[in-house]
Order: sequence, then structure tokens, then C-alpha cells
Amino acid sequence: MCTSSRVQDRLRQWRAQLGVVVGTTGIVVAATTGGLFQMLEAAMLDWYIQHRPLEAPDPRLVLITIDDDDVRRAGEWPLSDEQLAVLLEQVRSQQPRVLGLHLYREVPIPPGSDRLSAVLATTPNLIGLEKYIGQSVPPPPILQQLNQVGLADMVMDPDGVIRRGLVSVRGNDGRIRNSFAAALALMYLQAEDVPIEPQGSGSSRVQLGKTLIESLRQNDGGYAQIDDGGYQVILNYRGTQENFETVSMTEVLAGEVPDDLFRDRIAMIGLVTPTYQEHYNTPYSNRVRDRYTQMSGLLIHANLTSQLVSAALDGRSMIRFPSPVLEWIWVFGWASAGTLISWYWWQTSQFRNHKSPAWGLLSVYLGTLCLILPVIGYVAFIKGCWVPVISPISAALMASFLVSLHNVHRLQKLATCDGLTQLGNRRYFDLYLERLWSSSLRRQQPISLILCDVDYFKPYNDTYGHRQGDDCLQQIAQALSLSVRSGDVVARYGGEEFAIILPDTSVTDAMMVARRLNDRVRHLQLGHKTSDVAPYVTLSCGVAHLIPQWSNSPRELIEAADYALYEAKEKGRNTCVLRQLPEQTSSEY
Repeated sequence: MCTSSRVQDRLRQWRAQLGVVVGTTGIVVAATTGGLFQMLEAAMLDWYIQHRPLEAPDPRLVLITIDDDDVRRAGEWPLSDEQLAVLLEQVRSQQPRVLGLHLYREVPIPPGSDRLSAVLATTPNLIGLEKYIGQSVPPPPILQQLNQVGLADMVMDPDGVIRRGLVSVRGNDGRIRNSFAAALALMYLQAEDVPIEPQGSGSSRVQLGKTLIESLRQNDGGYAQIDDGGYQVILNYRGTQENFETVSMTEVLAGEVPDDLFRDRIAMIGLVTPTYQEHYNTPYSNRVRDRYTQMSGLLIHANLTSQLVSAALDGRSMIRFPSPVLEWIWVFGWASAGTLISWYWWQTSQFRNHKSPAWGLLSVYLGTLCLILPVIGYVAFIKGCWVPVISPISAALMASFLVSLHNVHRLQKLATCDGLTQLGNRRYFDLYLERLWSSSLRRQQPISLILCDVDYFKPYNDTYGHRQGDDCLQQIAQALSLSVRSGDVVARYGGEEFAIILPDTSVTDAMMVARRLNDRVRHLQLGHKTSDVAPYVTLSCGVAHLIPQWSNSPRELIEAADYALYEAKEKGRNTCVLRQLPEQTSSEY
């Protein structure tokens, strides 16, 4: 019997822990889907990018940058068609495999318009720039006719940071339009005979050389309900401008670069100054003198171009992410870890020296758990996988909190609950009566108190044994609980004594309750052959009633009920006696 009880108790405990794990997982998954952790997860991604080992510059790319000094030396902005034509001719003369013009050029800027048109028309490996989404900016007409155009459009996260790269979009005419970076990368890979193989009809997965590329969906990684229009990937930044080989426009025009600098490479021409073109926040952006360091569109597209080419030729990792189901399992696992840690701490804390910082030890456990997760996330990112860490940390901490809350509630219940009868104990009785007294004093509402004593219970114990005595008390406790209202309180007052507090109850109703208690116990027909009153167990009840005043206290109510109970015993037991205050009168019922 005892073993069965312990097993049932253990099963109840594990059901509670499992409920915490499942409930926490559900809450955290719902919060993740709602976007609660999105920006925190994105901030972790930024941290990973900033603190990973630096990569060598991509040998396939070289940037021809135009900054404020170059514009000053050129004497004007925008550059005239003549100046731009000369720059393109200089770069083209070294036979780059792909030449990218990251400048808007929708209208002629004389002089030299004919010369520029001739250069554009006779450079088949030249990609121009077009703004397509939102406020559009058309490309050079000649390049548009030749279908040598890439989109300048960026994909911005809700916090204004560029973490995603746009590979392509489907236009209103149904035609696929590649981004500037993708157009450069695909033209470069075409010369390498790198195959592009979609993985099934309508699939978002594409085999590009050595790497399988998958389009980002709206809830992938740490994202939630993002705009996933077009074909997007997480930008696996190679780095800032220092991670790319660069030369200035002035150096190129002055012939101060090696003769084979651009040969068989991707040469990209564009602005790197925020004076003349918009710059963007990226994971590398830092706050300096109340301003954020930003990155030019040229450099962002250079990162995406390098990412696609390196992935196809070298197998450099694209940033992947677990499926939603794996994310849920991931969160479930860490919710389980948080639950297990708190459960273990609560199970073992009672055996520790109370002078030791026990709560501090639990904090160390949870703190270690919260440090392990970012480390795992960082290692996974180095391997090319963006694993959410904020949601599992939240799940672990929430589960730990709920387990602790459950155990605190359990301890409070143990402190105020009688273990045998599952009624409130004497401490609970005192606390409740104090609170009720204060409330009734303000509202001038009456309080009734019934003290019950099991008649001749010591002889009962001596005759039938303590085990049956305990069973008798349990049955009486259940009978008393079923005889009162939901707002009334039944407590075990002493060994075989019970107390019933009746808030806002009249004298007549209190006596009706006392008689009902007495009758209910008699109807149990618990045999008691050593009783001098009846052949079964009976109760004696003392009832007290008063309206609290500033001049009296709860103790007076208890003493009155105790005196009434004494009178009931003196009058032969198995009866109810009322004592009313302040009149100090008593009556037998």
C-alpha cells in the first residue's frame, strides 16, 4: 500500500514536470512565431558575424571605389559620360571576366554620350544597375536592351539592418530578374561551366556547383513572419571593405594599377561615400560619436557576389537553419533541461547546509546553461548553421521558474495543510481568521466559528489502533468539508479537534451548519463500542458568533467557541452549544 502511494506520488510529480515542459515549449514557440524574439535572435547573428575568424579577401573580386577625394579630383558629380567611358575602357582593357557598374545611369550626361553608348554596347560582360522595387530607377537603355542589368534592391530587416541578400525576383511580366550581385556571380560561373540545377519543379532548393542553396522562408532561423518575397538568402558576409581588394577610380584613371589587376576577375565600380549614395546598417555597424558606421551598396553586393561564387566553386557555407519542426524539438529539449535542473535542485536542496547560498547555486546552474547555448550557437554558425538561442534560453528559464513556482506553492501548501486530512492546519486557521477579522471589522460583517471534537476518540484509538483512528479522522474531515459552503474554511485544529470558520453567517445559519455537521458524522456509522454516548462515532460542537469590534479580538471568538464546546461535553456530548458575544449567553441545541 505504501509503495503504491509512493509510485502514484512520483507519477504525479513527473506529470507536473512534463506539463511544465510541454506548456513552456508551446508558449515559447507561440512567442517565436509572433516575433517576440526576432530582433534578439538577429542581434545574436550580428554578434556571430562580428566575432568569427576573419576570412582572406576573395581573390576573384576587385572593387574600383569612388569616394569624396575621387569626386573632387574628377571635378563634378555625377561623372560625365566621357569620364565614365574612359574609366570603363581602362578597366575593360585588362579583360575582366565580369564588369559591374554599380552606378545609376538612366539618362545621358554630356559630353561623351556617344562614346559611353559605344562602350556599353560593345561590352558583353558588363552588368548595369536598376532600382526595381518601390521607387524605381531604370538602367541604361542600351544595357536593358541587351538584358545586362541587375537589381540594386536591398532586403532590410525590421530594425533597418541588412542581413538578407536578394538573389532574384519575379517581375510583373513573369520574368525572373536577378539582383546585381547574382547577375555578376552567374556570369562569372557560366565561364566555369558551373551547373545550376533546381531540385524539382517549383522547389526553392537549387544546386549551384558544390553547394545546395535554399530560399529563405518567412519563419526560418530566428525570423518570424518576415516578407520572404523573391529568392532570398542569409548574407554570409565576408567582411568590411578591408576584406576586399580595392583600388580608387583616381588610381585606375592615372594608370597606377598593375596591368593584370582585373584580368579574369569580377571588377565592380561604385560609390563608397554616403555623400552621393545611400548607405546601410549591417551586422558590422557600430555606434561612433552618435552615428552608426554604415556600408555602401557596392560593398553589400560584393559580399553577396563573393558568397555565391565561393559557395559554388569552393563549397563555402551558405548560412542554413533548422526546419521549424527541429526548432520546436530544440526548444523542447532546452525546456526539459531547465525543468530538470530546477527539479534536481529542489530535490537535493533540503539536504544541504542551510548556511550555504542555495539559491545562488541554482543561479549558477541556470547561468551556465545560458552561457552554453550561445557557445553552441556560435560553433554551429562557424559550421554554417544559424541556430536560434534566445528562444531556447527563454524556454529553459521559464521552465525553471515554473518548476520553482510549483515547488514554492507546494511548500506553502505543506506549511498550511494537514498531511493526514488534507484540510488546513492550525497555522492556516490562524492566518485566515486574522485576515477575515480585519475584513469583517471594516465591513461590520458577522463571523461564526464552530469547534468540533470527536467524542471519546482516545478510547477509539486504544481499541481500534492508530491506523484505523487515522482513517476515522479522514472520513470525518471529508464529511465536514461536504457539509459547508465553498467560501467556508474547515481546518484541523488539534489532534481530534476541527474548526470551521463561517464568514458573514448569522447565528441561526451557524447553528444549522453545526447540526448538519453533527448529523453527517453520525450517519457515517463508524463503529465505536467504547463510547458512552452511542455505538458509533459522534461529535460535540461549540459555536461562537459575533460582529467584530475594535474592542475585541479573534482570540475572544476562539475562547467563546472553546467554552461552548466545553459546555457541550459537560452536557453529555453528541450535541451543539452556542455562545454569542458580547451578550455572553449560551444555548443548547
